[in-house]
Amino acid sequence: MKYLKFFIFLTISLMVFSCSKSDEVVVKAGSSKLTKKELQEDLKSLPPQTKAFLATQEGINRLKDELIKREVLYEEAKKKDLAKSEDFKRRVEEFKKITLINMLLEQELKNLPQVTEKDAKDYYEKNKDQFIKPVEVRLSQIVVKNEQEAKKVYEKIDKGEDFAKIANELSRDEKTKSIGGDIGFFKKGQLNPQIENVAFSLKKGQVSMPLNLKGQLYIFKVTDVKGVPVDFEQIKPQLMEQLKAKKQQEWFQSYIEELKKKYKVEVNEKALQEILNQALIGGKPEQQAK
Repeated sequence: MKYLKFFIFLTISLMVFSCSKSDEVVVKAGSSKLTKKELQEDLKSLPPQTKAFLATQEGINRLKDELIKREVLYEEAKKKDLAKSEDFKRRVEEFKKITLINMLLEQELKNLPQVTEKDAKDYYEKNKDQFIKPVEVRLSQIVVKNEQEAKKVYEKIDKGEDFAKIANELSRDEKTKSIGGDIGFFKKGQLNPQIENVAFSLKKGQVSMPLNLKGQLYIFKVTDVKGVPVDFEQIKPQLMEQLKAKKQQEWFQSYIEELKKKYKVEVNEKALQEILNQALIGGKPEQQAK
């Protein structure tokens, strides 16, 4: 039923198919058929806005057209015996694997405690500096010549080295490198628009991607922010979604580590490297070894 979900805007509300028999055929093309029960299962996960569209006559007509297309294409594929091909069997197995994984995760996530408004409020109160609407930002910069030099900067940042120390060592701007790259506070309208768009989108402590300005690469860090806190109610929905995603990610990492301990995991590093060499570089594995 994956094809139908791809055409999600062409679906229709379940009330249209209020037949008495759960296995009644909705669409038939040759020997292929789609039953009411199958379609109902397919419509369960649709968002409310889609279902609203589906209640219109246009939605019904367009859905009907797409269902007919799908069934006649399916019938033609069967007639050409594509289901007997090795490629089809491989795709089916891969689909089964992915579907089972998704079902497992959906089942396990149901047991994960939900993020509450209190959770969001507590996080907001403890991290108010993250929710400041900036009026002024204080910036530090590192200026480098090319991408290779920029890579060295980010490698040091990733290792946790102090931005000011890196600026002193690697920045090509003689005026600011000795003071850790600090260039002071700026209000909106005082900066190059390209820099301003980046600077006022970063939170305190965040580092920008390199900006190409006048033939050199500039890397900025917001070291301080002056402004007013964003009202909690204004960001509550977004914050709750962020905390939910964070909780799910943390659970997922922990869950994977548990499963690694539960099941014996083995990786043939040599075979993996040979396959990667072949796929990324080209040629046969034995040729790559020479």
